Amino acid sequence: MAGSSSSGQVLVVHCIDTEGPIGGDVRRRPDGSKEFMDNWTDIKDSLQEITCPEFRQKYNDSSGNPYVYNWFIMDFMGFKTNPKNRVQEFHDTYDNIKSLNTSHDFFHWHYHQPPKSGIGDQWSPDWDESDIHYEILGRRALERNDFPEVFRAGGTIEDNKCSHWLEDHFMLDYSNRVSHRSVPTTNIFDFNWYGAPSHWGYYHPHIDDLTHPGEMKRMIARSVDLESRLHRLEQWQVDEAFSYARQFDQPVLLSYFSHDHRDMRPETYRAIEMIQKSSNKFGVPFSYCDAKSALQCVGKIQPKKVEVNSDQNSEEITFSFSSRPYQKKAFIFALTSTDKFEYIEGELRKEGNSWTCVIPLKDNYKVIATAGHSQSGDKFVKVVEL
Repeated sequence: MAGSSSSGQVLVVHCIDTEGPIGGDVRRRPDGSKEFMDNWTDIKDSLQEITCPEFRQKYNDSSGNPYVYNWFIMDFMGFKTNPKNRVQEFHDTYDNIKSLNTSHDFFHWHYHQPPKSGIGDQWSPDWDESDIHYEILGRRALERNDFPEVFRAGGTIEDNKCSHWLEDHFMLDYSNRVSHRSVPTTNIFDFNWYGAPSHWGYYHPHIDDLTHPGEMKRMIARSVDLESRLHRLEQWQVDEAFSYARQFDQPVLLSYFSHDHRDMRPETYRAIEMIQKSSNKFGVPFSYCDAKSALQCVGKIQPKKVEVNSDQNSEEITFSFSSRPYQKKAFIFALTSTDKFEYIEGELRKEGNSWTCVIPLKDNYKVIATAGHSQSGDKFVKVVEL
């Protein structure tokens, strides 16, 4: 399916902002109960029902493929305080979700930018106030031999600084939550993508205003709240996607998002019911998809892998890439013998049919890695023990 022009079908992408337990003085429902789960046992108990093999087999798509999730993993790092008792460890969320029956699923990146004050759960409106994102990404490569292909902004809050960073580093973004309930606001923390394209699909943003179409290379897909205080996905919205696919005989991207620390079961069953109802109504098939492949399909992008090799001596290491990575400069990550993290911007140079990046080696480096994406958004990871 990826990269093809699969006609007349709806590509369903269920995104999950995956943040782990939330405790402390959290928001409550009208009946006084907590809106969020505050421990992994409760979260995993609720998720097991909708990730188990029986669920996957019962709720499949038009081709018989199982329901899939796109887990956008957050590491609560870079904060000085922790008022909601979140787990402050690299990979805690990633490892807990991996321990479930998630081999069918896809793992991406969800990120809340810490403020200059470091106060937990106070998100920064300024992308330059912290660089912890490099360590979060780097440790995913160095310690889990993995790298996310798609981004979702914390609180779906993006400004032009963030947009410009993403243009240089991440091609694929599912942060546009615009809906009929979006309203104008000057408060970045109430940012709801008012004025952004509201069709099911994606757009290339403008360099000066990320909510308007333009000539930037990166792609922003629309993904709306499945069920929250801000928005609830309704049948008429699902019908829109299937109607468009039938009318224009082309693939349409239908995406919605949830949170792992809320009970996702009722809203997931409701989404499946609406999708099946629309499919039957319009006679249009649907596919459960990973976020990257769905954008490749609707964007008519052929997947392309980057092969990475390395060669080293006592003074330096050279990474060779089979084609130009998407990143403006190569992501280079290193860990020292004392587990200190270092991020290096690697200059890319074209040499014959490949691209190279030469990095001086420090005596205390124990492991070094490069990771990133091809021009089609497909990931690569190369980890070298020193």
